[in-house]
Amino acid sequence: MSAQRSNTIKKHFSCSFILSIKSIVDKLAKTLGVQPLKDSIRLGNIMARVRMILLYDLAKKHQALVCGTENRSEYHLGYFTRFGDEASDFEPIRHLYKTQVYQLASYLGVPKTVIDKKPTAGLWAEQTDEGEFGFSYKEADPVLYLYFDKK
Repeated sequence: MSAQRSNTIKKHFSCSFILSIKSIVDKLAKTLGVQPLKDSIRLGNIMARVRMILLYDLAKKHQALVCGTENRSEYHLGYFTRFGDEASDFEPIRHLYKTQVYQLASYLGVPKTVIDKKPTAGLWAEQTDEGEFGFSYKEADPVLYLYFDKK
């Protein structure tokens, strides 16, 4: 997630802090010989897994659980990093397609600038879900619904 979007969400929902993972990811990537411009998927997977390590550490520290953000569209498309962003203790929106997540976000008052931003895992510069897929969630969700829910 971009720093700007993180700060918007932090301010809007009165979150206590934002933790940068850049230095950890950079050191680990260097140790593993990952070249950011050449190995963007490997670097993205490292980022997702580092985030999960930190989230589980914070959860342990605060006797809490890690809340996942995976939705049904991402699940059915296989759009996640194993042991990274798909790892969590519970998934409250996994039953919702991405387009339904947007509707819920709007209902909950998430800032429009956040909702309107192209979906991205934030794993490398200019990366978007649609850019990787070649289609939008608005196009995919009806197909996924017909295939998985209306067999």
